[in-house]
Amino acid sequence: MALHSWELQKSIFSTLNGNTTGMDGANVPVFDDVPEGTVYPYVVLGEETAANNGTKNLDGVEHTLTIHAWSQYRGRREIKEIMQSVYENLHNTAISVTGASLVSIRQEFNTTLAEQDGITRHGVMRFRAVVFDN
Repeated sequence: MALHSWELQKSIFSTLNGNTTGMDGANVPVFDDVPEGTVYPYVVLGEETAANNGTKNLDGVEHTLTIHAWSQYRGRREIKEIMQSVYENLHNTAISVTGASLVSIRQEFNTTLAEQDGITRHGVMRFRAVVFDN
């Protein structure tokens, strides 16, 4: 059985990078690791869990993926627009995962938070993706 975790992350990154927008349609960069000095807003591919979800004769894995959005726009408009863009790019889409078949990817949770500095907004989204070996 293969987890397909890295291939799934690469597919999500390529789907979001260049297609994620914020206020007024401005492109929002996507990172696996944020370079020092990066200007807000941006999106980060975050934590992941994986659980066996196979059948009797087909190996499969259910991934729970966390995506973080960051903004320093005063108010929640920008963070919510970024999160909407992530949702539109991933929820119920047919992204291609090398070596696997994506059964589904669905958003299951999101929240927005104000960080302690009172300026930075943090959006957290969780997606569930199911992949089976080819």
